[in-house]
Amino acid sequence: MSYNLLKGKRGIITGALDENSIAWKVAEKAHEQGATFVLTNAPIAMRMGEINKLAEKTNSKIIPADATSVEDLTKLFTESQEVLGGKIDFVLHSIGMSVNIRKNIPYTESNYDYYMKGIDVSAMSLHKMLAVAKKMDAINEWGSVVALTYMAAQRTYPFYTDMADIKAMLESIARSFGYHYGLDKKYVSTQYLNLQQKRLQELELKDLVIFMIMQMQLPH
Repeated sequence: MSYNLLKGKRGIITGALDENSIAWKVAEKAHEQGATFVLTNAPIAMRMGEINKLAEKTNSKIIPADATSVEDLTKLFTESQEVLGGKIDFVLHSIGMSVNIRKNIPYTESNYDYYMKGIDVSAMSLHKMLAVAKKMDAINEWGSVVALTYMAAQRTYPFYTDMADIKAMLESIARSFGYHYGLDKKYVSTQYLNLQQKRLQELELKDLVIFMIMQMQLPH
């Protein structure tokens, strides 16, 4: 059901690959509530996914961008503001990748080249994104940046291997930038979704959109 809670809000949603992606579901919910936004992902990921289908469904433009590239992120924020007609109200950082996990490499035997790649893609990308947006003053006052995390950042889950460390770094970046963004009346936060239970996931996706809405609807 739509209450147009995000009517007039402009956003950037990263990481939508296919219908199983959290970002995909968030995009559907945000569109349902009246938001306009651009979709973005790395060019190689876009070739593997179905992002064009989501763009058509939500009437959104796709702007390819490598989140590890400051140049690409600058282009992303520049073009997003041009397409949407103004500064950005919300950003969803839904980017995560661990080659060590994909290759079933135990934590104690981590490949450090893969480890560093995971940090660059999954955590440092948030730092770069926030730094670029701040330098460009691309986010509106009371705007919100939400990055997806996982509870393994605070508790030990052996199966999550190096991503547990990387998510802990992501949360630290969000806290540190949260201070600087807060001085400008903007928000940076992380949100954890329980991916083990499909029904709960659907409920929490709704909560995530409401969470973003609440941050953007605070009195000026």
